[in-house]
Amino acid sequence: MSDHTLYDTTVPTAGAVALAHESILRAKIGGVFVNITGDVNNLLDTPTGVTVSREVYGTKGQQSSDDIAYNHVITFTAEGVRDNLGNIAQPWLVELIRAATSKSPANKLDFQMFDALDGSLPAFEGTFKVAYVLGNTGFADKRIYNFTLTSDGVVDDIVSPIAGGGEPILESALPAGAAPGDQIVVKGYNLTGTTGATIMAVPVEEFIVVDDNTLVLVVPATVTGSSPIIVTNATGASTALPYMAA
Repeated sequence: MSDHTLYDTTVPTAGAVALAHESILRAKIGGVFVNITGDVNNLLDTPTGVTVSREVYGTKGQQSSDDIAYNHVITFTAEGVRDNLGNIAQPWLVELIRAATSKSPANKLDFQMFDALDGSLPAFEGTFKVAYVLGNTGFADKRIYNFTLTSDGVVDDIVSPIAGGGEPILESALPAGAAPGDQIVVKGYNLTGTTGATIMAVPVEEFIVVDDNTLVLVVPATVTGSSPIIVTNATGASTALPYMAA
């Protein structure tokens, strides 16, 4: 059974005007995939087959071709929402703007795209070149970005992130560089029923479930350096989330 949590918790940033849709687009920001779909409008993926020619066996001189992979071009629009200081409130949008105005390889980011409700449908992940042009909104207090993501190299088919049966899905852990005794705020899905967690395979003795999307862990003694985080509920264990401790 597909896990619909990603779809159910996809909401726009306060102040944004974004239309709901049944696809999920995630950008890899700070080493983890972040769901950016809540603030995205007009999301469209255009796949184009990468073909190789071949001669049809038994029909001399007749040519055919096979699709061996797909290039993807993803387009969407997003509104930049301003905070009280005039800064863009969406960290992911800032990263995409920076990428789009950088030179290679800094103008490329990793993205995932998959159906929001059916975990059996195709899902893919790859590196994409980021570009944008500003949209004309007709309003002085609005700024719209029209993004184009063009696949760079191989786009891999992946198991849909919602294909699980309800085990925790981990998206991020902050702050980086925590030491034993410090608190780490883990963001993700299906966290309400957390029964345990480990950091660097060391059991976490103290944790607080804030809500279904937020979990606070106290870093155990002996944890240092590369320290993947795993969270468990009654259904099972999450995929390990990479984390770097002090």
